[in-house]
Amino acid sequence: MCGLIYSLFQSVIERILTKKDELKSWQIIRYLLLPVVYLIRLILIQYLISIFVFHFFTRIIIKNMITIIPNDIQQQALEHYLAVRQNTTENVPVTILHIDDQYSFMAQGTGADKPDNLWVFGIGAGKTATSYFYHNPPTPGEVENAIMVVEDEVMPLHKLLIPNSQLYSLDETVREIALLAAFKDSDQGMILTRTDMELVFNRLAAIITGRPASSDVLPADNSFASTLLILREVMHHLGFMEITILPLRE
Repeated sequence: MCGLIYSLFQSVIERILTKKDELKSWQIIRYLLLPVVYLIRLILIQYLISIFVFHFFTRIIIKNMITIIPNDIQQQALEHYLAVRQNTTENVPVTILHIDDQYSFMAQGTGADKPDNLWVFGIGAGKTATSYFYHNPPTPGEVENAIMVVEDEVMPLHKLLIPNSQLYSLDETVREIALLAAFKDSDQGMILTRTDMELVFNRLAAIITGRPASSDVLPADNSFASTLLILREVMHHLGFMEITILPLRE
């Protein structure tokens, strides 16, 4: 594009020089403005095309989410949200992550009675393991494929989530990950930082790439690996530095 603008500007200068005695000052100014107008038009067209492409592919990705949410999942999300709200300050934004066997959801809000938003994903501990892990432990290639799928599911939420929200979970499987890491205790529950979660994932990666599974205490089932993978992608791509795991409900 720069070469095209340069050529156009050069041709305009040559035309002005050849007809300088015939052209009036306003005509010279108009000729000089032609490359600028052309450049602005090109930039505007490219900007509009980039916006269209972004929204087009974002809509395709969001279509992978479960857009019609079953009543039982809505009720489950409400129960998780209310349980978290009992331990948090009202009007402070909270985000709840739940990783089920066949699906996962994230609920977010600031109110005391119900979440403002609920997103359900077609990824889960069992579903992801069954769909992408054909070996135990899974191969590096299988893990990479699963990571790409999970990324496509969660990344569109990056611009939809309320900023500066704290991440919570009531999941026993997430608690299990925290117990395998250097978690911190708080008045609310166990706090697992993204750094400590990543250390657990690195231990899993070492087993996947050849270290004997007996050298670590990580669970050997692939559903644990998929749960850890989903948690990792959520924390990394949605910008959560830590997750608080509340005590199990009775």
